[in-house]
Amino acid sequence: MTFPLSGLLRVRGVQERAAAESSSLARSEAVAAETAVEQAESSLSEVTTAIDDAATLLALAAARSSGQAALADLRTLARLRREAAEAASAAHVEARRELKGLERLEAAHLESELARERRAEQSTLDEMAVVRAARDEGSAA
Repeated sequence: MTFPLSGLLRVRGVQERAAAESSSLARSEAVAAETAVEQAESSLSEVTTAIDDAATLLALAAARSSGQAALADLRTLARLRREAAEAASAAHVEARRELKGLERLEAAHLESELARERRAEQSTLDEMAVVRAARDEGSAA
């Protein structure tokens, strides 16, 4: 007898693999966002501070202001990507838990089926032994 929930088990397997892929992609995006933040911070810290005139001072102030705004946006993006990665990881853990539960049910079902088959085989062997013993008694008399 086949496992009655085998179709659901296949679906859960597909869902688990999809969740693993989503989790991996989300982690990659989070790492990329963190790298972008680090690069932006590094590039902002390398801005020269040599100021020769008022126009240079205004340009430097505008560049720093723009850079800080971009950095804030990158930090927000990195935080959102981190949160998305955590949510995807939690979804993968849940999908894996559901799959494992069905796999345990399948294993228990297979074990039960094997035990039933062994009992049926043993019963047949016992019947054969009884018939043979009865036949041997009949021919000895």
